[in-house]
Amino acid sequence: MKVQTLKEFGEKRFIQELFKLRKANHLYDRRNQDWFENLIVNWDDAKFKEWFFLVDGDAIAAFATIQEYYPNCYRMLTRSYIYRYYRRFTNPKEDKFFSPTMRLLARQMDYIKGYDTLFVSMQDLSRRPALERYGKKLEYRTDLEWNMAPDMMLTALPPYKSECWQSVIYTGKKPKLSEMTIDEWKERYVR
Repeated sequence: MKVQTLKEFGEKRFIQELFKLRKANHLYDRRNQDWFENLIVNWDDAKFKEWFFLVDGDAIAAFATIQEYYPNCYRMLTRSYIYRYYRRFTNPKEDKFFSPTMRLLARQMDYIKGYDTLFVSMQDLSRRPALERYGKKLEYRTDLEWNMAPDMMLTALPPYKSECWQSVIYTGKKPKLSEMTIDEWKERYVR
C-alpha cells in the first residue's frame, strides 16, 4: 500500500469516486451519507490543504484531507473514508496494527512542516473511548504526546447540531475551539 496526494491520485479519478460513493448503498456509511453529495461540489475548497489517498495496487483503501482551522492549527484525517474491504469492525484495547488512517496520518504529518496544533476528532460521545485508544496508538507511532480534550469541541457549523460537537485528541497546543462539557452535551442531545 502507498499514500498518494491528489495530484498523484488524480482529480478526475477522485471526483468519479465521489459520484460512485454517492450512489452506493450506504448500509455501513449512514454517518457519512451526506458527505459525498457535499464533497462533489466542494472537495477543492481552500480550507482543505491537501487530499491523501491510500491505494492498494489499483484499489482505493481510504482517503482523507487536512483542514486548517486557523494559522498553524490543523485537523488531521478530516473527511476520512475507509472503503469497506479495508475496515476493521473491532478496535482492540492494545493495538499496534498500522491501520489505513495511521498510514494516511503519517503522510499528512510529513506534509505539514510546522504547526502549533494538530488534532483528530470523532463525532458522537460513544466513540470517545475509541478516540482515546487511537491517541495511545498515535503516541506509539509518532513519539508525540497526544491529549484528549476534556470537553466536546465545536469542529464544524452549525453549533446546534450534535455531530458538530466532537471529542478531540491533539498534539501541541490545545485547539482554540468552542467547548461544551460532556454533561452539557448529554443534557442537550441524549434522549
